[in-house]
Amino acid sequence: MFKIFQSFSTELKFYLLMSTFFSFGCSLSGVFQSVFLWKLDKTYSLLAYYSLYWSLAIIVFFGVCAWIARKTSPMITMRLGFVFYLITYLIMLGFHNTLQDHIFLLGMSNGLAMSLYYVGVHMAVLDLTTNDKRDQFLYVQGILLTIGGVIAPLIAGVLISQYNGMFGYYVVFIATCVFFFISFLISLKVKGSPVTTKSYFWDVIKRPSPEWQKMYKVMFADGIVSGVYTTFLITMITFKVAGGELSLGVYNTAAEIVAIVAFYVLAKFSNPKFRLAIFAIGSLSVFLSSTLLSAMPVLASLVVFGIVSPVAMNMINTSMNAMIYESIEKDPHYKERRLDYIIIREIPLGVGRIIGVFLFLAMRKFFDFEQLLPVSFSLFPIVYVIMIPALYIIWKKPKKEAVLGSNKC
Repeated sequence: MFKIFQSFSTELKFYLLMSTFFSFGCSLSGVFQSVFLWKLDKTYSLLAYYSLYWSLAIIVFFGVCAWIARKTSPMITMRLGFVFYLITYLIMLGFHNTLQDHIFLLGMSNGLAMSLYYVGVHMAVLDLTTNDKRDQFLYVQGILLTIGGVIAPLIAGVLISQYNGMFGYYVVFIATCVFFFISFLISLKVKGSPVTTKSYFWDVIKRPSPEWQKMYKVMFADGIVSGVYTTFLITMITFKVAGGELSLGVYNTAAEIVAIVAFYVLAKFSNPKFRLAIFAIGSLSVFLSSTLLSAMPVLASLVVFGIVSPVAMNMINTSMNAMIYESIEKDPHYKERRLDYIIIREIPLGVGRIIGVFLFLAMRKFFDFEQLLPVSFSLFPIVYVIMIPALYIIWKKPKKEAVLGSNKC
């Protein structure tokens, strides 16, 4: 991995360093943010509404953030993202006990932060990497981001357990703000590439690359899962089975160690030709391990999920992102239109997140409080499995048909 890292440009190395510090800050509090919000009302409704509000905010703000990127640069929007992440945690610290009355404000602030930050992230990945090496880069980035995640949850769990009430959470949230500020300073070394001031939004809507047009349904489906399953269901079921913040911190530390090993192996053998197969294996693994933990919420099942889930989710996310980036590059004018593709990506993804939250809220009418978590935890990953044949049609079937066509000639 060191040789791979050495081959990266200086700017790309600073980008990875910035992402590592940012990830460490997120790992400190990200897992426990859901638990913090859950403790305010002891139901899952507050978590669901929080996810709903930040999903809505992304749809509303992403276009505005892209406009800012055109007027300044994508890296400026990324730095503004760090600022609004800080504001989000300051809202949590400022309102603390009455935060449930300001959950809309919290969700909108977090959605704006994510919009600003990820405009810069997606543009940086597109500009600083190429399709043939992108999988390798994403896996190396995953290793560096996960290294911080190994220690952070354990530190946070220990800190929270040392104090009575919610004070430990406030200490962790303050520490997160410090790491976000450090990330902001490092980001000053990442310049990125400028984008054209002209928008090609409607051109991309009307005439995108064929692969991108077919990816709409896939991105929508991905949003359904990410709006609920990856946002808070994983955290809440592991918290419930593990039993307490310290145990949750230990669990997440162990899971991150597994993820590092997975990223290393995948980075070493990564190849764009294997994206679909890797996604399929990851999807089936997540579904089966989630079903096991839902059916038998005991320590043994949690250990299995803790081993399988980090590996499988890395396989799913990296393959999915690589396919999305490749579908953008299929457009012969993607250099001019790449920012518009990034904006439009958030529409099906954001709508999917919102639908996912509404589905979860609707499930409350059919299942009691004790059943809601395990049932929803086993149902939402089915979406990943359904996505496999859709991705096959997009990326494998056309190639197969092309080969058959050439043989007929």
